[in-house]
Amino acid sequence: MIKFKLEKINLHILAKIIYIILIMFIIISPFVFIFYRAITLRKPTGIEFVGLKFFSEITEDYWKALGNSLMVGFLVSLLDFIIAFPPAYILSKYDFKFKKLLVAILVAPMFTPDVVAGVGLSAVYFRYYKLYGTLHGTVLGLASTSYPMMLLPLLVSIKSLDPTYEEAAKTLGATPFQTIIRVVLPLIGPGIFSGFLLTFVWSINNYLLPLFITGPSIDLLAVKLYSDIRWWGLLGRVAAEASILQLATFGVMLLYLKTLGTKYLGGFSF
Repeated sequence: MIKFKLEKINLHILAKIIYIILIMFIIISPFVFIFYRAITLRKPTGIEFVGLKFFSEITEDYWKALGNSLMVGFLVSLLDFIIAFPPAYILSKYDFKFKKLLVAILVAPMFTPDVVAGVGLSAVYFRYYKLYGTLHGTVLGLASTSYPMMLLPLLVSIKSLDPTYEEAAKTLGATPFQTIIRVVLPLIGPGIFSGFLLTFVWSINNYLLPLFITGPSIDLLAVKLYSDIRWWGLLGRVAAEASILQLATFGVMLLYLKTLGTKYLGGFSF
């Protein structure tokens, strides 16, 4: 009987391991293929390993586009926080009529197809606001559809925050502004940084929306990659460019886990 239970437990553990390996394979295999394509060259005689040859062929325009994407990603995340925090705080602290409807309206941009948002924004930018092809227009356009990814983590964090901390701060003479800055924001750190991570990664990897609103004056990496793949296919240099974008995304995630994971994720680090 004991042997049967041990075998059953071992089978469960084995099934979990196989499941995790399968999921990891599905998630990682596209990147592995692109990286493999970036370090090999197909010839009639077979596959030749070329190392970092294609990486060395990447032009200066690519690095400029990468810098633009990182800057835009940071600005979008910062603007998303500025936009999302006030409604997140109000919705978490107060009950009022049509609250659920307001939440649905606020998160609706997240479910709007990028092509629909892009067409609408490009028309409005070009005709009324003269923001088409500008840096601030690009940041505003991306923030207008990505801020729900900041709003939702903030809602959860503020809602789960023990109100006694704010009450204690007010009892000690803190103003509402001081309470938010010195008490609320530090305590909802996980929600803030999760929102920053989500919006930043989404911003630097999104190509469809910037395709409509950036114009030729601003080079963003995702748009450049889309253009290169469209015209040249998955050549070695293009695969190398895509690999660097993916590595940059992984790097941001690992940096988050390394620097903030120990503090905010219960010791989850590496």
